[in-house]
Amino acid sequence: MDRISTALKAMGHNERLRIMALLSHGELTVSELVKILGLSQPRVTQYIKSLEDAGIIDRVKEGSWVFSRISRANKDLFNLVSKTLEMLPRDDAILLSDRRRLDDVRAERSKDADAFFDMVASDDGQLGDEYLPRDDMDDKIRAILGNSTFAFMVDLGTGTGRMLKLLADKIERGAGVDNNSEMLKVARHRLSETGAAHLTVRHGELSATPFGAETADLVTIHQVLHYLDEPADALRESSRLLQSKGKLLIVDFAAHNQDEFREKYAHRRLGFSDDDIRGWASDHELTLNAIDNVSTGSGKPDVRLWLCEKS
Repeated sequence: MDRISTALKAMGHNERLRIMALLSHGELTVSELVKILGLSQPRVTQYIKSLEDAGIIDRVKEGSWVFSRISRANKDLFNLVSKTLEMLPRDDAILLSDRRRLDDVRAERSKDADAFFDMVASDDGQLGDEYLPRDDMDDKIRAILGNSTFAFMVDLGTGTGRMLKLLADKIERGAGVDNNSEMLKVARHRLSETGAAHLTVRHGELSATPFGAETADLVTIHQVLHYLDEPADALRESSRLLQSKGKLLIVDFAAHNQDEFREKYAHRRLGFSDDDIRGWASDHELTLNAIDNVSTGSGKPDVRLWLCEKS
């Protein structure tokens, strides 16, 4: 009862409600909230602390950045927060203005990321993974999938089509989706060199692909999640695409604190923990069944492989 009472008091404030409404669209840093809300940083920090103390939001530190997000730790409290947010008037002028500024912040991020990917489309070495032991990683990717073959594979955020090429002999048909046209040009060229007519790539958003529900039996997300504002969106779309018992393979950096990856390579997130992936998977009818690790031995982050299955 005390927890609910504290949460209700915290939510009974217009500015804190604005923050909650924004975080319902995805995690944000304090500096981003300051830019959207037009409030001072000390005031926003104070509101964030009040919401955190009430158990309404979580704060997660990654390197020099701290992300705030709606907490799911307590189911009853999360349901109360969700109901409160549902009751906010959709036509409220202040909330609509906040959402427009949120869109502006996200558009600016996307613009910077697109410029970066255009620059490095034909140079994998600039993506921050030139130090990775690729042969070891490729062997582990194939090993974690075992001897299975797949009818239809979708590669989300396909980039230069590397995963399609690697798994070409294990799939009857494969399609890669990416929103960067320059990367797709490289992917089409590289895949055409292999003579793999069963592999295609197309332009699109990985959180809303053009494929039908329950059409794939394998989805791959290779070195993509760390670029996303809301990584869980990719798992939601993966779950939509997958048939029952279909597989989702995620390959990404283990959680780390090397800010250079954010500053130099446009990473939004500094890797992920097993609990991050397990939690998002569980939210979207996916079960995390296998984990493997690729040790770089270079002072740089390791790479993790997470294999999930659709219920």
